[in-house]
Amino acid sequence: MIIKKIIQVLSFLIAANAFGASSEIPLKRVFPINPKISPCENLYEHACSKTIESFQLRADRKRHSFAFSDSAERILEFKKNYLLDLSKNSLPNAGADSELTGQVKNFYLSCMNKDARAKEEVSLVQSTIKNQNMISSKDLWVKGQVLKMHSGKSGFLGYGMEDNFDDSRKSDLMIGVGYSFLPEKSYAKNNELVKAFRTLTTEYFKAIGVDRAEERALVIEKYELEQQENRLYPVEARIAYSQRRFVTKNELIKLFPDLQLKVFLDQIPNSTYIRNINPKTIPFLNKIVKTYSLDELKTLELFYELIHKLDLGYPQVYEKNFEFSKIFLGGKIKRSVLDEECTTLTIGSFGAELDYLILPKLFPHFSSDKVAELVGKIKSSILESLSKNTWLSSEAKKEASKKISTAFMRLVAPPKLEDWKFLPSYSYSVDTYLANNEKRNELSDEREFKYFTELKDIRSWEGVQPLVVNAFYQPSYNQFTMLQGILQYPFYDQENSEIENLAGVGMVVGHELGHAIDDQGSKYDSEGRLRDWMTAKDLLKFKELTKSLIAQYNQAGMNGEYTLGENIGDLVGLTAAYDAAFSQNTTTQKTPSKEEKKKFFLNYARSWCEVQLPGTKQLRLKSDPHSLGIARVNEIVKHFAGFQEAFDCKDTDPMVLPAEKKVHIW
Repeated sequence: MIIKKIIQVLSFLIAANAFGASSEIPLKRVFPINPKISPCENLYEHACSKTIESFQLRADRKRHSFAFSDSAERILEFKKNYLLDLSKNSLPNAGADSELTGQVKNFYLSCMNKDARAKEEVSLVQSTIKNQNMISSKDLWVKGQVLKMHSGKSGFLGYGMEDNFDDSRKSDLMIGVGYSFLPEKSYAKNNELVKAFRTLTTEYFKAIGVDRAEERALVIEKYELEQQENRLYPVEARIAYSQRRFVTKNELIKLFPDLQLKVFLDQIPNSTYIRNINPKTIPFLNKIVKTYSLDELKTLELFYELIHKLDLGYPQVYEKNFEFSKIFLGGKIKRSVLDEECTTLTIGSFGAELDYLILPKLFPHFSSDKVAELVGKIKSSILESLSKNTWLSSEAKKEASKKISTAFMRLVAPPKLEDWKFLPSYSYSVDTYLANNEKRNELSDEREFKYFTELKDIRSWEGVQPLVVNAFYQPSYNQFTMLQGILQYPFYDQENSEIENLAGVGMVVGHELGHAIDDQGSKYDSEGRLRDWMTAKDLLKFKELTKSLIAQYNQAGMNGEYTLGENIGDLVGLTAAYDAAFSQNTTTQKTPSKEEKKKFFLNYARSWCEVQLPGTKQLRLKSDPHSLGIARVNEIVKHFAGFQEAFDCKDTDPMVLPAEKKVHIW
């Protein structure tokens, strides 16, 4: 079976090369249509297949979604060159940015310092073993793990923060699993994977020089399988995050004494709500501490806290881990070169700082006003559609309209230096990459932890990286964010026609605002509070409307229930964009032509063209709430009479749904 998986991956790469394909990223990619495939048969293939055939996925990439990845690759290349130049040149003697630039430079240099990294990794393993030898009881081990929780260090126990259901300026606490390896619980049911995981862990313990490698590997396997069994499936977690499940401090301390959580919980105000999203989690953690021996607990620590930190000092560990990911988890075929890896790792730790330094260089003449105007048109389009809604109760329609009209629009990038909210300055060494990472985690933890005692500024840009190719909606803030990174072709081009921009980034705006009133976002009101503002009759009709969407996407090979929110977002987004592009105003606007409508649907389709490894596709089907690109294109346009008109599709064509099966939610 392992050989079969490798052959599948190699066949994929050979197929990509069969047409003289190229991995190059052009300044503006051409998306030629495939005249041999009718858009009425398959719009995705009509719009994307030629581009896919001409593209070779790089061996150090898992996926390339052209509209997103072309932009991301150009930004990455710019940052890579910027950091290489920075590493070779002296810093300016003065200026507001010199201290910031120095921190970024030293962090990057520490990543590039192969010899120092190798020594630091060996030292980390040795010090971890030495520290473990000083721990003589389970109580001491658990106490040490609890102290790690608020330190920026990884450990057996983890904590997280979620916006309070009634006041999103406040933060609720979540306590969860710190040790986990597999990305989704169904992977643990793959016997072939489990066997390979046992081999990986055995080789790991041999490589770091500890005894009883095979015995320790069985401990890791036993724990991982039990941990995965107690996880929620993604579709369950999606629902659980908006449920009022809580546990008190006293209950945690009294019911689960072996976890010794009092030391950590004493740092949390008594007024803080503690979420119990997965009721199995805390009992599972307590059971592990209670039933595992001290030696077994130390074995867990040796593996989970170190496995992803070992690389240049233990190349055999890295290679085994990389191979496992490639075969079973959709990992890439080849690792990237060091300067690109270090660029990516620097972005991970100094993303906002790096974006601040290079954004003016990348986009020197960008007009935010044009973006705001386009966003306003989409907002108005959704409000117009809501005003015509025939199935919502009057109160629910009023609340839905209020949500959209009052949604806060955070666009492009922070307007002023103070809005960037960087982490505090620190003197990073070029010889201690792991320590530098740990310090960044500590500073980030300190910043986040204060929101248990302070109110958050929910309009802040804190922690946001404007050059990420993304846009998103936060229901607890009723806030939409459109980042500079996504405002590139084919989503957006200042030289594009308005119709093309509306089909691209306009649809994205509508999609994200559509989350305000999707199956989960509709649980939150215009103030971001978790509150049922639909009547029972509204909810029944809503479920009735979305039931057919679930069935449609199941039939298309997706998980219709898990991807429902994103599919609703696509439907609302494309509807809003289409209406904004072609709404009739007899005094100012001519009747739209078929060619304009074709241009609209083609630009929408090319926004979701993609290439990916087979294993990556499988992982996405299990854990990504977004449908695959082919479904995002084909399954949505079937609901548009305008698509059928534009391409003269017959009622019997595969891309046409009968009128009674077309869904219009808002």
